[in-house]
Amino acid sequence: MNLSKRFKKDNGNRDNDDDDIIIIESRTTSSIINEFCQHIDKITGEHCKEYYSVICIHCNLYLCYIHVEIHRILLINERDRLINELNERIDELNQLIENPDKIKQILIEQIEIKYKKKISFIQQLSIEKLMNLNKIIIELKQLFQPIRIIFQQNQCVSLIQIKKIQECFLKFDENKKLLINSIIDSVPMEQNQSSNLFHLSNLDSPCRQYELPIQRSFYNEMAASEDLLVINDREHILLFNLTNSFDDTLIPELVEWKNNLDGKILDIHYSFYLKLFFILTDEKLFSFNRLSSFICLHRFTSLPWSCTTLLNSIYILYKYSTMIEQWTFQETSPSIQLIKQWKLNEIISECEHDQHLRCIRANPSQNQLAILIEDDECRWRIALFDHNMNYLHQTNMLMNASTIDWNLIFSFISDQQLIIMDATTENIYLITFDQNTSSTECKQFSNSECPVNACMITSNGYSQLILKVVKPNMLKFFQI
Repeated sequence: MNLSKRFKKDNGNRDNDDDDIIIIESRTTSSIINEFCQHIDKITGEHCKEYYSVICIHCNLYLCYIHVEIHRILLINERDRLINELNERIDELNQLIENPDKIKQILIEQIEIKYKKKISFIQQLSIEKLMNLNKIIIELKQLFQPIRIIFQQNQCVSLIQIKKIQECFLKFDENKKLLINSIIDSVPMEQNQSSNLFHLSNLDSPCRQYELPIQRSFYNEMAASEDLLVINDREHILLFNLTNSFDDTLIPELVEWKNNLDGKILDIHYSFYLKLFFILTDEKLFSFNRLSSFICLHRFTSLPWSCTTLLNSIYILYKYSTMIEQWTFQETSPSIQLIKQWKLNEIISECEHDQHLRCIRANPSQNQLAILIEDDECRWRIALFDHNMNYLHQTNMLMNASTIDWNLIFSFISDQQLIIMDATTENIYLITFDQNTSSTECKQFSNSECPVNACMITSNGYSQLILKVVKPNMLKFFQI
């Protein structure tokens, strides 16, 4: 797939089998008596007092043999510099052609510059779907072709040719910029992110809802990809095809789950980066997709409690707040490798009253972790950390939240918002972050509903919140 081979510098004879070699050919004229060399010293301003012998093809001046040689060297140096620049550009384009992810990264960075805001990881996924990388690669190669043609022309290297090469470089840079801008302009973006904040009042009007086949479930772990919703339900895992989620009913596929062999499911998480579901039980960690089914990645010696992923790392929070571990997922083999461990006092060292960690989640941009923390007065709050568990920010205490930790769970809606479900008090909390400040909304549901879990799905640039309630056992979809 390489764009071309590298160009070479050569002052000798041309190899007929290599069209990329550039040759310097001397061109001389007979001397004329009593006509002096036109070279001017740039420092002293003095003219050369030697008679001229040749016309320099570099500057079209009448020069003596000494100064035409100096000018010839200048020409060769300029030619070599241009060849080096050409080879650098060829290497750069070859890297893009061989690694399309770099093209995505460049385009995402340019989009962020244009809109002057960080694009969330979920938004990046929807933007990538709009990129025809093969078409972009073909267009980049076509833009570069005029430069190659000039270098391959069989002619002496003159000032005119060097100027043509420089003009081609400028033209390529301009056309490359126009190509990137046209791609960026074709990507739909939300102009005002703050206007799209979710509010608890939105929960009064679901855009659609479905009753689940099990009337009442005490197992409420769930997660969703763009097209698949996975829910734990007793002895089965329910798989919902979300590509048909506009139908009147959602009919799940039932997959048998053996608690006695693989353990009781405690958490389900989907990694948009790895394109995998992770299922955490009280004994093991599994990966899952529709192609490879369930693969056991690790058997625990301690009691795990909650899990999340940040890029290719998996974070495990252990029960009784003993520690948090960071594992790296090995894509080449079905395994994970332990990288770091943090004890409770290392995570929340500044607050001696903190006693318990309940749930861990990563934000959509995959650059922050959030943990639900309880103090010694049974009050709960959310704290934000970076990937190395360095403390960033914390919210105010959640008023009237339950003291029963296994009935509390939360999910990110966006980088700015997360939603907390309290199955005991039937409260639902919405926390909105703005730099180092946060605000909290609270809504109590009636006896006809009880929120137990939530997850977000994004498709074609649009996001929806899926809320699971258990009175009756239903799924409700809300537009974000």
